[in-house]
Order: sequence, then structure tokens, then C-alpha cells
Amino acid sequence: MASRRLWIFVALCALAIGVAGGYAARARRSMSTASRAEAAAPNAWLSALPNRPYLLVRSTASDDSFRHLVTVPLAASSGPGYVTPLECERAYLSGGRGVCLATEIRGIGQAHLAHIFDERFERIHTLELTGIPSRARVSPDGRRAAVTVFERGHSYAEEGFSTRTTVIDTLTGRLLGDLEQFDVTREGRRFKAVDFNFWGLTFKADSNQFYATLATGGQNYLVEGDIDGRTARVVRAGVECPSLSPDNTRIAYKRRVRQGVWQLRVLDLVSEADTALSRETRSVDDQVDWLDNEQVLYHITGARGADIWMLRVDNLAPPAIMRQYSYSPSIMR
Repeated sequence: MASRRLWIFVALCALAIGVAGGYAARARRSMSTASRAEAAAPNAWLSALPNRPYLLVRSTASDDSFRHLVTVPLAASSGPGYVTPLECERAYLSGGRGVCLATEIRGIGQAHLAHIFDERFERIHTLELTGIPSRARVSPDGRRAAVTVFERGHSYAEEGFSTRTTVIDTLTGRLLGDLEQFDVTREGRRFKAVDFNFWGLTFKADSNQFYATLATGGQNYLVEGDIDGRTARVVRAGVECPSLSPDNTRIAYKRRVRQGVWQLRVLDLVSEADTALSRETRSVDDQVDWLDNEQVLYHITGARGADIWMLRVDNLAPPAIMRQYSYSPSIMR
């Protein structure tokens, strides 16, 4: 009996030694892997800003790039990028000027800011915003920026949300107007209500004319406007977060199909054909951007964060991932 207990004790000791050895081996392998990753980390980023054209994104990666704007060569969008000093919630860059929407902690409160920056990613103007950053756009020539914020509520899905969309002169930092102060017409008649909300402005090529969403009475409308003239007119119903194609002939937008679920669509401004982008079956709650005249970019948020996807607007191919751990894309052409 004693001999049997001795053998059991020896076997348990051997098992413990084996387990410990296994843990040690795995730990050595993990340390080796971590060391290799740590050694490789400096090579994961570019040391200088890439040449045009490049992709600008806001990083959602859990490393030192988190929240920073990152620029990536457009021809190698999944590869190493250049980490800029700017930290933003949402951003857009076009024509050598950009806008960065940021939230800063001040004492026990927060300040929401719009930083206008140049192509070296240096701030040249800062304006205080009236609410939580939501959407941002810059005109093709870089002269003007449009900013949308939530002033009450945190999303379009919430009852009682309120948005404010303003236009900024990026050269002077001066506010050019609030869309709620514009004169709006529908079918040639003055159109005005106390519940007007504007968001998702997209510029035409001349940087003065634009399209945007107007919401009132539980309905979303596409409006076409003139910044200098401070006017807008209703074009059609059912369009949210418009984005004008580079050739100014089509608008990509999202349409709510049920509470909290949006489908991407494209409206041809010439033929008025309205096409669902049926190859993307997931909900896309984003103001998309155009990669070129045939493809759009947008983010999808999942369990591990946000990724940027690209999708052909002719429905000939399924969506493809463009860059992981990224958000708020724009193209510096």
C-alpha cells in the first residue's frame, strides 16, 4: 500500500513538473513573440507623410496611434501609415485643408472643438462647438469646412435629438453661417418649422453650393443650397447623410429601413434613378466618402472596433475591407 502511495506521489510530481515545463515553454514562446512584435513595432509606421494621393483615417487601434489621424498611401491602404500629432473624434481633409472635431476635458466638464489644420497637420484655427461632434466635410478646394454636432441626444435614433450644422471659412477661421438661418423653399414656397434639423453637408465642386439633410416632421429631405446666398431648396424626401461623387453626378446616402438600421443607396442626379447598394447587407450608419467615381468608403463597427470598407456602386462585387482599426476616411487627392 505504501509502495502504491509512493508511485502516485511520484506520478503527481512528474505531472506537475511537466505542466510547469509546458507553462515555461509557452511563456518563453510568448516572450519571444512579444519581443519580436516589440522589435517590429517601429517598422509598422512611416517616418514621413506619404505623397498624394493618400488615405486619411482616425485610428481605433489599441496602440499609441489610438485617436490620432493617420495617413496611408492610397496604393497600399492596408500597410504602414504615418501617425500625425492630431487627436480627433471625426476629421476630413481635402484641397490641402482639414477639419478635426475633438473633445477635450476641462476641469469637470468637456469642451468640443473644431480645429482647422493644414496639410502638415498643424492647427491654424480653433473654434468652440456647441455640441458633440458628429459629421465633418471640407470642400474640394479646401476653402470651406462643414461641421455637424449633436446638441441634445447622442444619435439620430434618439427621440428629441437636435443637430447644428455650420460652415467655416478655413482661410480665416470665420463662421460663414448656420444652416438653420438659411431661407428654405419647397415646391417654390417658403418652408419653415421649429423642429428643423440639418446634418451631413456635402460640397459641390465650387465650394459654395451644397447638398445636406433636412429633418422635420418625422421626415428626412435632401436639400440643395447656396452658402453665399444663404438659401436652400428641398429636392426630394428620404435622403440622409448625402455624399456627392467626385464628378458631381451622383449622391451616395443612407436610408433608414427600420429603427437603428440603414441601407446604402445611390441617387443619379441626372436620370433620378435611385439604386440600393444591395451587396452590402449590414447596417451602415455613416456619411460615406467616395474613393473614386465607382466606389464608396465607410466604416463598420464590430466587437473589436471600427474598420473601413469599400464598395462598388454598380453592385458587381461584395464589400471589401480597406483598412482595419480605422474610422472617418477621406482621400487627399
